[in-house]
Amino acid sequence: MLHYLWIYSCFFFGIFIEGELVFLSAVIAASLMYLNIWLVIGIAIIATISSDLIYFNLGKNRAEILTNRPRWKTKIEVVHKKLEKHRTLFLVSYRFLYGLRVATPLVLGTQNIKQVTFLKYSIISTLIWATVFTFLGLAFGEIIINYLKRFQKIEFYIICGLILLAVVFMIFRFIKRKTVV
Repeated sequence: MLHYLWIYSCFFFGIFIEGELVFLSAVIAASLMYLNIWLVIGIAIIATISSDLIYFNLGKNRAEILTNRPRWKTKIEVVHKKLEKHRTLFLVSYRFLYGLRVATPLVLGTQNIKQVTFLKYSIISTLIWATVFTFLGLAFGEIIINYLKRFQKIEFYIICGLILLAVVFMIFRFIKRKTVV
């Protein structure tokens, strides 16, 4: 039971770092019956909203973090342009824009946006995001299950090939070391 706590804890913190990939992987694991799908979805939603609020408050209280980083200048400009053109649509959909997941809450924290308003949009966008990625993960899980069924038939030959490749690689390394010395 303790190992499940460890897995779900790692999953929670993984969402902070790399949301989509970690969530998709956990949903695939849930579709293969390694994890509880409802727990995965719940943890993803809580972790995502929590990270959004942390980044938003970081932007609100420590705006110099953004201004002192030249690499972030283009991301900040993109967020400002999208906010000006399509404010509501952007606030609901930014989570799907690669590279803006962290930058957007930070920049929004520097804007004249109340935390309650940001939280409302964060919850809406997170629920949409979790739904989309749950369906994607379940679909990929089915594909992986079908692939693994075919893979089991040739598994022995693949493992033998990988072992042979590793042995050949080690022999070449050994020969190369002997010739260098």
